Amino acid sequence: MEQIKYYWNHRPLTFILVLAFLVRIISILFSKGYGMHDDHFLVIEAAQSWVDGYDYNSWLPKNSSDGSPTGHSWFYVGLHYYFFSFLESIGIVGAQTKLYFVRFLHALWYLLAIRFAYKITLKLNGESTAKMVGLFIAFLWFTPIMSVRNLVEVVCLTPLLGATWYLVKNESLTWKNIIFAGLLMGVSVSIRFQTVLFLGGMGLVLLSKNIFKAAVLGLFFMLSLFVCQIGDLFLWGRPFAEFGEYITYNFANKTTYFVRPWYMYFGTIGGLLLPPFSLFLFAGWSKVFKKKYLLVAIPSLIFFGFHCYFPNKQERFIIPFIPYFIILGWIGWEQLLKQYAHKLEKVSHYGMRFFWGLNIILLVAITPSYSKKSRVESMEYLNDVPNFQGAYVEKSFEYSAPLLPQYYSGKWVTPVNFKKHAYLDTIISSYTRQPKEIRRNHIVFFEAEILDERIRFFETNCNCELVQLAVFEPSYLDQFVHWLNPVNDNEKAFVYELKYTKE
Repeated sequence: MEQIKYYWNHRPLTFILVLAFLVRIISILFSKGYGMHDDHFLVIEAAQSWVDGYDYNSWLPKNSSDGSPTGHSWFYVGLHYYFFSFLESIGIVGAQTKLYFVRFLHALWYLLAIRFAYKITLKLNGESTAKMVGLFIAFLWFTPIMSVRNLVEVVCLTPLLGATWYLVKNESLTWKNIIFAGLLMGVSVSIRFQTVLFLGGMGLVLLSKNIFKAAVLGLFFMLSLFVCQIGDLFLWGRPFAEFGEYITYNFANKTTYFVRPWYMYFGTIGGLLLPPFSLFLFAGWSKVFKKKYLLVAIPSLIFFGFHCYFPNKQERFIIPFIPYFIILGWIGWEQLLKQYAHKLEKVSHYGMRFFWGLNIILLVAITPSYSKKSRVESMEYLNDVPNFQGAYVEKSFEYSAPLLPQYYSGKWVTPVNFKKHAYLDTIISSYTRQPKEIRRNHIVFFEAEILDERIRFFETNCNCELVQLAVFEPSYLDQFVHWLNPVNDNEKAFVYELKYTKE
């Protein structure tokens, strides 16, 4: 206990980073699967398919439907391609084994984000505030599991916060620090294109101080972005092809996907950061729009304001804003506590006790959790089946069927989805009449609803007998997320083999 107190009082950043890594070891070892579509299918699935000589998303020019870029950065997924190639070259080929290494590297990468957030706060408001901000960013209930995922909104935080740190590090804004900030912003934008909004805010603040330094920031940002996006030059014959397509596509499709009200992100942040802590931060945020904080406040406010304005909204889009909100919100809340100590002291004391109690419960539950478990384990199982030639996915009582992560199956045979459709019998018959050598010979039924009826319907229309091989349950996290919002699929998976009666 004395040693813990010593490190907390004398080496707080080291203490926080070591403890943060120890907690993340749990997620590295146990938090398998993936959280959302993008952190698997746009990164892991794509990279491994290239290693195997396939192009899962048809992003390569030769496979593109119209010969145009798709608006996806090659930088982050490209790093995974080279990393997977390296692992396989030294004999590490297991799908789950490779992802242990991926989660380990992501955990280390996030430690740098914690360090930069701590340093920024230390510079702006002193050690006691920095220690608390470090704890929040390291141990908020969702941070360990998110920090080992392949979610670009989290991965971009390290270079983004690093760029901010170099801009606030010295009041004189040395040329060296501006150059480093520009280079790191190029890396951050290459990982998540939308963080270019932070650059716009940084540029505005620098323009008010020194136009030449603003220009240097922009110049080295462009240099870094060009190097990170160099693949565009070789693949499409022009620089920044994917970046340009990303902007064009998103503005053309701003109302195509999830159109939500402008105030949605206030609720997202309020819920993720848990009240009353999140309410304290909202109150504190109003206190920090002063000259001292502009290089942190203006870029993050522009990012937040744009996302509130833009119709297409998903919860994960706002993640890059959250560390900035915590830094400035907690600085402001501490100022409010000093100003109104007699009114706010008890509110803060009991409010933070409630927050930490709830946060620790969630942290313990979420950190080791396995997400999309039944989907992953179904494909892992099929990988071990010697005669596996591809799978059907059956969820015909609904209008959507889950994507199966082929990365775990070791075969790039696109699953055929059978969902609610007027001509389902015709579709089944056409696929199951394919030549024996190429037709899919396994099927995964999701959910037990009218399962016997669905099995009989499939058997009748494919002229086969289905033999059950395995059943896979969803994880407790999958079940909890489904309970919170039934829109989130929570599937039990039933794996069957097709035994054709006539060959």
